[in-house]
Amino acid sequence: MAQIKPGLQGRVTKDNFGASMPSGAPLYPEFVPGMGWQWLDTDIVMIDYTTDAEAAAEWLPAEATLLDIPVAPGQSAVKMIWANYRGGTLPPYKEVIQTIPCLVDGQLFLYVAQIWVDTDSAMASGRELGGFPKKFGDIGMDFLGHTWHGYLARPSTNRIASFSFETTGKMLTVPLPADRTPVFPFPYNLALPLPQPSGEPQPVPYVTLQSRFIPNTTVGAEDPWSLAQLTAGLWTLQKGTIWAGDATLAFHGSEQDPLAMLPVNAVLSAMLFQGDMYLTDLSVVTDL
Repeated sequence: MAQIKPGLQGRVTKDNFGASMPSGAPLYPEFVPGMGWQWLDTDIVMIDYTTDAEAAAEWLPAEATLLDIPVAPGQSAVKMIWANYRGGTLPPYKEVIQTIPCLVDGQLFLYVAQIWVDTDSAMASGRELGGFPKKFGDIGMDFLGHTWHGYLARPSTNRIASFSFETTGKMLTVPLPADRTPVFPFPYNLALPLPQPSGEPQPVPYVTLQSRFIPNTTVGAEDPWSLAQLTAGLWTLQKGTIWAGDATLAFHGSEQDPLAMLPVNAVLSAMLFQGDMYLTDLSVVTDL
């Protein structure tokens, strides 16, 4: 076989690679800790419900514990979220998230058990940067007056989750006042804890917890994972309005997307946030 004559040397190195793959046209921009990313002009419906604690524990990392609910023994809280992001760092997209409130070393987190989006940049950036277990989904979210409806379908002909939300009243505006903390009535005070006054207007923060795994493809490797971590994301509802409401929530069984494995026993509370949200930091909680 004749020797192949080489041509020009390649010029792409780690130093001039783009913020993400592919190198010539990165799918998503760089995430700079402390500066972070923005989601602007959003509608975010948050529905908190109770499910069987035994079922929730099956989804939770061993490093975390469920929150005890004194008024509902044997139950765990779950926060289900539908979101419409009209602008910001990434192109507009919709998202559905199933999270489990939990504690790790005494700190409150929302563990992201399942999550779906409808654009490639949202899916790839979430999985690669933060360990969010994102999948593609057909997501609907619309409103008429004070009434909201939404669904999640996978595939598009198979609806596996749906919600309705009726706005009942304005709860507060964000940023929060500098010298006092608004008080949510029960059970809203459990669904979205508010920070203490700081002397300055401040956003509403919350922290998510994710399991980031990257398979080890080395033949004969003892560890099947080349990367295994618990990661955290620091989020803020930065500016906008939070509304209270009444909600319904329903799941349909699916082996590929087992939302129904955390069944809806009772809806605890429901809120709508309209405004801007920031993700300011991504960090590693622990290596697994």
